[in-house]
Amino acid sequence: MRKHMFDEIKKYFSKNKIPKFRIKQLEEAVFKQSITSFDQITTYPKKLRQELDSKFSLTHLSITDKKESKDSTKFLLKTKDESYIEVVLMKHFDGRRTICVSSQIFCPLNCTFCATGANTFKRNLSCEEIVDQVLLVNHHLKDQNEKTTNVVFMGMGEPFLNYEQVKCAIEILNNEKYLNIGARHITVSTVGIVPRIYDFSQLGLQVRLAISLHAPNDTLRNKLMPINKTHSLSTLLKATDEFSKSTNKRVSFEYVLIKDINDSKECATELARLMKKRRAYVNLLVYNPHEFCDFEKPSKEAVMRFKKILENHGVKCAIRKSLGDDISGACGQLSGKRTSE
Repeated sequence: MRKHMFDEIKKYFSKNKIPKFRIKQLEEAVFKQSITSFDQITTYPKKLRQELDSKFSLTHLSITDKKESKDSTKFLLKTKDESYIEVVLMKHFDGRRTICVSSQIFCPLNCTFCATGANTFKRNLSCEEIVDQVLLVNHHLKDQNEKTTNVVFMGMGEPFLNYEQVKCAIEILNNEKYLNIGARHITVSTVGIVPRIYDFSQLGLQVRLAISLHAPNDTLRNKLMPINKTHSLSTLLKATDEFSKSTNKRVSFEYVLIKDINDSKECATELARLMKKRRAYVNLLVYNPHEFCDFEKPSKEAVMRFKKILENHGVKCAIRKSLGDDISGACGQLSGKRTSE
């Protein structure tokens, strides 16, 4: 790991001749026991706990609001500079506990259907702020004797515009000394920052890659996703082909179906022709309306028709169940309406 989350504390320990084993106890408490404050570290003397509590914080984020439904929990988190981000815990029937994490405070890419992009981009999140999202949710799950099993970078922001910090966070999430989340249980979703896809393919990780596609041609994708004007569909697909070749891993493609925009028979046929040529899997998502644009949810008939066309062309696909839509936690709804106190 390039960067240790407790560098400043390590320096303090060294300066004050505090034994090195205290760092190992700290790591055990934070990463394995889901401790969020020094006062909870019972292996530390009370005096040391009080001393550290007066000088440092174990988290860079704080929970300011929480909304729960039967299958998900959405947390509103405040950063040290009083910005807000959201993280969603998804509770699957098979026991998986997936966290959808944010990588930026809002997003600069302005995809027309996305609530996050409707707000003004502020900044990238640090490695620590990304990891803290998982740590805080693990603390929430502790009382239920559960912990995070999967992490998806599908929250606020474009992960590959914050490449180094996301890569650092993945190293910590995956490291067996820390959170020990298997690489195959970590997914990074990108709209298609092509140079970073090539970089990502060379890391030697087993982390999964998902592409937010949402259109089968440049004309429509340019309208929905301005980034396509910089990285065209053909350029993007060439990069994903190289990723599959380099990693021997299948790329998944996310396609949000929007009524009368990209849910037609023609779009389905065009998408099928693109996907059948490559080792790909398509996740179909039903658009969830929100206050930032006037797009509409497609009919159930249109969704099933779209899926059937893909399948008839031999394309593997599924309609992904949208968890958390009743608490505005579903895909594309991480709006972060509360931007300041």
